[in-house]
Amino acid sequence: MKSIVLLTALFSLVTVARASVTETFTHSYNVNPDVAIRLENVNGDIDITAWDKSEVSLVADKRAKDDEELHRIEIIIDIDPARVSIKTKYNKKSGWNFFGNWSNASVHYKLMVPAGARLEKIASVNSDIGVNGVHGNVSLETVNGGIEAKGLAGDAKLESVNGSLRSDFDSTDKVHDVKLESVNGRAEVTLPKGASASIKTSSVNGSTRVDQAIKLSKSGRHSLSGDIGSGTGPHIEIETVNGSISIREK
Repeated sequence: MKSIVLLTALFSLVTVARASVTETFTHSYNVNPDVAIRLENVNGDIDITAWDKSEVSLVADKRAKDDEELHRIEIIIDIDPARVSIKTKYNKKSGWNFFGNWSNASVHYKLMVPAGARLEKIASVNSDIGVNGVHGNVSLETVNGGIEAKGLAGDAKLESVNGSLRSDFDSTDKVHDVKLESVNGRAEVTLPKGASASIKTSSVNGSTRVDQAIKLSKSGRHSLSGDIGSGTGPHIEIETVNGSISIREK
């Protein structure tokens, strides 16, 4: 596996308003149709969209308050046809407080990936995450931000501390497990019309809504479990602390 550190020389440098600077890197990589993708970020939204090519297209927009801070942001990529790993690295200056000096630095990632890609781990701290049309398994997590994943057809795990979660499935034929966990934010799963599933929900301070007819096996003030349809489809588990829960039908 070859390792690539994106150097400043690869970027076009642009001065923008509010005394900030940006650099943009664009590149494409040939990969397998079921490539496994990992991305770790700190600040900056992540948008991932599927297409019909065996190729990953990456656009990374770096932003910082000045040139010195900008040049301390590295994007490290390890890649081969079966796996793509992308990581944001902030090289702090000696004596600096990390959070105090990097709060304005960010990288916004935009990826086009094969529809059969597997998102093994897409993780960030202060970011919204958007996924559209990826049919492989997905694992998405953020701390401060919401997650919206549409056009899914594989297992899904969505986690956020402060943000809402939305997952929309085009098909559940190959789905085994769906898990959504949020502390402060609503959580929603949308299933194809007529889909079967077993469900389990728990919310400390929030309501639960299920659009489909459900055969309950357990129901309490803060939780419920039961089957939709035959119950032979995926197992869906949703947990929130301060947020409502919805299971919808297209």
